[in-house]
Amino acid sequence: MAGIKSLAKDTAIYGLSSIIGRFLNWCLVPLYTQMFPAQEYGVVTYVYSAVALALIILTYGMETGFFRFANHDRYKDPMEVYSTGLISLGVSSTAFVALMLAFIGPVSAALHAPDHHIYIALMIVTVALDAFTALPFSYLRYAKRPLRFASLRLVNIALNIGLNLFFILICPWRWENAPGWLA
Repeated sequence: MAGIKSLAKDTAIYGLSSIIGRFLNWCLVPLYTQMFPAQEYGVVTYVYSAVALALIILTYGMETGFFRFANHDRYKDPMEVYSTGLISLGVSSTAFVALMLAFIGPVSAALHAPDHHIYIALMIVTVALDAFTALPFSYLRYAKRPLRFASLRLVNIALNIGLNLFFILICPWRWENAPGWLA
């Protein structure tokens, strides 16, 4: 009975951090639709759809594989599985960034943002970092560290929302009221 209680508590913590993150990001949609012209928001949405696909490809099921092999009898040390997976994700994420940045012009054009190479480059690096951090989050779940997992997720969410508000609301306001401050 204690095992089921612990499993329910851990699942609630893992699930709650994901639900909170999705809900708060959903709350930003009205801000985006108000601040961005429809055509620009369409490009943002299109880029985010490419991001979702890229994350699936870049993590290539490594989280599931980690759980499978870390719990397998053949591997005595789960850290060996973890380090091998982390090296693999590190190499593939770095290769992804190098390849995408080498062809930033065609990649930006394919994402309907040919004049915004810097935004696409930032998104490429962000996606690679997100793919790389997938395995450390899986390790926290494997190590049964739900509070650390949820804390890191919530810090990530707060940082994301804070940066969105800073760049979408505060920077334009400061540019309008005190342009010399940002220059």
